[in-house]
Order: sequence, then structure tokens, then C-alpha cells
Amino acid sequence: MFVIGHRGGGDLFPENTLKAFRGAEKIGCNAVECDVHLSLDGSLIVNHDADLNRVAGINKRISDMKLQEILAIKLKSGEKIPILEDVYKSISIPVIVELKDVNTVKAMIKLFNEKPEIIKRTIVISFYHEILLEIKKHIPTLESGALLGGFPVDPVTVAKSCKSNTLSLYFEGINRSYVDLCHKGGINVSVWTPNSEEEILSCINAGVDSIGTDRPDLAIKLFKETAK
Repeated sequence: MFVIGHRGGGDLFPENTLKAFRGAEKIGCNAVECDVHLSLDGSLIVNHDADLNRVAGINKRISDMKLQEILAIKLKSGEKIPILEDVYKSISIPVIVELKDVNTVKAMIKLFNEKPEIIKRTIVISFYHEILLEIKKHIPTLESGALLGGFPVDPVTVAKSCKSNTLSLYFEGINRSYVDLCHKGGINVSVWTPNSEEEILSCINAGVDSIGTDRPDLAIKLFKETAK
């Protein structure tokens, strides 16, 4: 089972910062997850929200700002806002990239073409499944995961329709039979944001393949204990 630092481990470090991604690698995460939006001049900016109000107290949308303006901003944590390319430079573990809107597609394809060595370190995920299908047309070897907020009756068809081998599901309600259904169809199951001991253990017991959590330290500890 993979433990993924959600936004780098948002309960341990300032979310979606290089400090968080480095910290997640240091404590033993198998991968980190980050979110990207597109700046006005076409750069892939690592931030969860479409605007900077929550993390920096600035009521501006990333899509309305140029890269140099964004790089000059300090977050409330004191950290800088990274661009996606810097995430790869700062750590050696895989990076799970959530594409927050359809405008990121061309920029991601451009990045992969310029730096093909990062393809094998990347899993692209999105709620916009057409994004995943489009990227796979250009980068067939890229791994991808279809994000979902619920549990479709036929999860295997949902994943395969966008050429993904993983479903990324909200953890509440996940159970062994649903995971087995996905596995029988060749689809991996990742869950996002179980953060308490009880929540994480329920996902481990369901047999999921990976857990994205704001408490990766707790997930690592519990997985080691259950593995014994």
C-alpha cells in the first residue's frame, strides 16, 4: 500500500509547498499529491484553490496573475508558491498531479514533451475525465487516475473510459467488496483524506492500494503495525 502526502501532508506542513513535499519524502511517504492551476502567462502553479485568498490573504485568481507576480508572494506560512517543475526538482519520489481545470492540459503536455524523464514519476488525476483521455492521447505511457466523489455501479468502465488504471475515491463508504470489484477489473483503488486513526484503518482493512492523507505519518505508522 502506498502512502501519499496529500498536498504534501497538509496537517504536518504548509500545504502545497516545497517544504511540505520535502517533509513528506523525509518521513517516508511513497508519493506526494499536489494541485495545479494555470497562470495568466501559462505556468503551472501549485495551489489547491483557484484564488490565493485562503493561503495568502490575496483576493486574486491565479488565472488572472502572471508568474512573476505569483512568485513574489509569500504565503501566510511564510513559504513561497511553487511551480510544478520545482516540485520534481525538490524531491525524488513520485508526484501525483491533480489538474484543477481543463486549461492545464496543453501546459502539462508541453512540460512532458520538454522533460520526458518526469513522465515515469507522474500520475495525473482529475475530476475532469476528458482531460485524462486527452493527455493519454499524447503521452500513452503516462499513468492516470480518475477522481470521483461517489461509487458508480460499474467503476471499472468509468476508469477504462478515460484510459485510467486507478480510481481515486473519497474514503467514506469504501469497503472490501467494492475494492475487490475494482481489482477484478484490473483497476487500482486510491482513497483521499482519511486523517484519523479510525478512518485510515478502515481504508487499510478495505484493501485499498493507496491512501492520500494529510496525516501521512499516522498512515505510515498504522500500515507498519497492521503489516506485522
